[in-house]
Amino acid sequence: MQGHGVIINLSTGLPYTFPFNPIELSSDKAINYYEAPNIGGSSHKRFFIGFGNKTINFSLEIMNKVKPLGITSDIAFFDALRNPAPGLLGIAGSFFGNDNYPPPQVMYNWGTGILLPLIWDVDDIKIKGKLFHQDPARGVVGIPWKATVDISLSLDEDNDLFKASQIAQKVAEVSASVESIAIDVRSAISGGRRER
Repeated sequence: MQGHGVIINLSTGLPYTFPFNPIELSSDKAINYYEAPNIGGSSHKRFFIGFGNKTINFSLEIMNKVKPLGITSDIAFFDALRNPAPGLLGIAGSFFGNDNYPPPQVMYNWGTGILLPLIWDVDDIKIKGKLFHQDPARGVVGIPWKATVDISLSLDEDNDLFKASQIAQKVAEVSASVESIAIDVRSAISGGRRER
């Protein structure tokens, strides 16, 4: 488990340890402006109206060619993240209708650059099963032995864990600034150039 990313389904409390860590993770945070109409003008006045929540996207590779059922249980874990999560109290009622429960939130931090694990909303989960055979008798049962899981998460920025992480983020910001200045000074003293 050491060194591997973990994602926790907060509805069930069940963790999933990544068999292979993602090799890349992209993040985005929208900065929103409203552009006021300017009929006949050459420019528009822009008004800042707020930020979107931080989002991250990454892919997991899952493979198991040893278990008789391949990765069907792994797929079940990620499938639960894109289905309604009524919780323990609402689960009995959910069998009798299509109640509009949101998917579960997750706890996650691998590759985000944030030291604390944070709470995220699940925006999208795509599962692409592959390798439906283990021997030359292909596709007899249709059990996937390998899959790619594409995950999109949005940070719950109203959560107390996020607010606590802001202190660590501010320290990291100051540290990055000081370190970049120190590198520049050392480079200037040694007469080196800083191109790649």
